[in-house]
Amino acid sequence: MNSNGKHSGLSSLLIATDGSVYADVAAECGAWLASRVGARITVLYVIDARRLAGHFIRHISVVLESFPSEGIVERVRDYYRRQGEEALKRAAGICERHGVKCETKLQTGNVVKVIADESTKADILVIGERGEDEEFETGFIGSISEKLVRKVNRPVLLTGLEVRDFRRALLAYDGSEGAREAMKMLALLATRLGLEVDAVQMIEEGEPTTALREVISYFKDYPVHLSTHYLVGDSHSLIIDHAKESRCDLMVMGAYENSMADSLALGTTTDYLIRNSPAPVLVHH
Repeated sequence: MNSNGKHSGLSSLLIATDGSVYADVAAECGAWLASRVGARITVLYVIDARRLAGHFIRHISVVLESFPSEGIVERVRDYYRRQGEEALKRAAGICERHGVKCETKLQTGNVVKVIADESTKADILVIGERGEDEEFETGFIGSISEKLVRKVNRPVLLTGLEVRDFRRALLAYDGSEGAREAMKMLALLATRLGLEVDAVQMIEEGEPTTALREVISYFKDYPVHLSTHYLVGDSHSLIIDHAKESRCDLMVMGAYENSMADSLALGTTTDYLIRNSPAPVLVHH
């Protein structure tokens, strides 16, 4: 970021994969984006250290009584290593199809911490909104994805199961610091990709319309077509409806804060918008 507060470049993307179909879509989206903006890609697979813990291995040995316990640690490690290598190979193939070279990394550790640490070297983290354990998730988005959005001090691009080109972005703006950071990245993306930007702010009847003035002021220095709308009401479905009506291919926002829910989740607004967005979501906490 330079001295006037604008992002100085978009040169690197980190794609985190777990080998799931969601991760493959994230790789497609990240590779497409990198090919358009000239960014380099790192693809990361993290073997969950808990799966290699001694007690976990011992439990497997007990369950699989017919298995000789000797060598089972190595077998389990080899299994997860092969899984990771296959996922990385598939992601690298996706990048190659888009004409983008990528570096692949296979690491072992705490999944969230390793990805968060690696993301400090990238401008955007790209992940699937869910992962390989989707059927066991109880939240609205995957638990790993949720933790990363909360922890990573970078824009995080969450993708679903559909891949499409970005042409029009909706910026859900509330004046928060996270929203400002998300807006700055969007301005850069919109300039590089030729995106139209539709900025919206939810207000109650009679509430002053102020937040979007910041957006208008910021975008005046960018060659981007910007439209603004105030959505009057208290239902966040208004934002989703507007995104659908405007045929937005990307939703951008800061992580809305909710003090009562913050310790348990991302906050009701953020969670709702991510869960119901008709397009990938770029979010900054």
